[in-house]
Amino acid sequence: MIDILMSTYNGEAFLRPQLDSILTQEYTDLRLLIRDDGSTDGTLAIVHEYAAKDPRIVVIRDDAGNVRAYRSFMRLVERSESPYFMFADQDDVWLPDKITKMMERMTEIEGESGTDKAVVVFSDLKIVDEQLAVIDESLWHYQQFDPNISRDWRSLLAQNVVLGCAMLANAKAREISLPCKLPDMYHDQWVAVNAAKYGRIDFIRESTILYRQHADNHSGANRFGLGYALSRVPNFFRSLISYHESASVFRDVSAVGLMWRKFRLNLKRFRKRESF
Repeated sequence: MIDILMSTYNGEAFLRPQLDSILTQEYTDLRLLIRDDGSTDGTLAIVHEYAAKDPRIVVIRDDAGNVRAYRSFMRLVERSESPYFMFADQDDVWLPDKITKMMERMTEIEGESGTDKAVVVFSDLKIVDEQLAVIDESLWHYQQFDPNISRDWRSLLAQNVVLGCAMLANAKAREISLPCKLPDMYHDQWVAVNAAKYGRIDFIRESTILYRQHADNHSGANRFGLGYALSRVPNFFRSLISYHESASVFRDVSAVGLMWRKFRLNLKRFRKRESF
């Protein structure tokens, strides 16, 4: 069984298509755990409507209120008990064979490495607009990401290329990711870096999800280029503090070293962009 972990927040506009796409997956041995992060619109009503119709949906209740998406997702990881888990955003659409394809790769890796090793598998994504019209067939192309850097945990710590909504992890990856020692780090990066350092991480070169871009995205896809890079400059000191905290937890790396890695990785992205 797979636990699909969804954190919702004021997502009524696009929630129904996403729920439908998950519940109609080719792979049916799943449980959908939903935690609402303090919605004030009709999100919870939609969640309860679907839960009343499908026993695979479990609504997680707590008194924490709004803790922000990444912390909400980690709360869901704590509640997960299945052999595998996936993250799901509230506004995307999963392609029908998303779980099937990712489980096939997971099974191959576990056949080689065993189930006692932390494993994360991730995929590419199609970038779409609000009406699901394709903007780019590949997030990796759109943002000039190289998925191969995921195999070097230090590079992955400097530049995350693993999006939660496109990843599958096993129980061992969950075990080594708890408790979360960096509560301000995005949940997907935290799980992925731990898997890359202490286990194994791999990917499939297919888009398994329609990654919807709209005005209210918590985090979205920005086309990589000079303008985007310059817009990140004001965050330099905040990033340095963040890297210092990361280095203190993961060790064997320094904050300055992470900044230097990020610079070199972005330079490669610029060169790749210029080659098109």
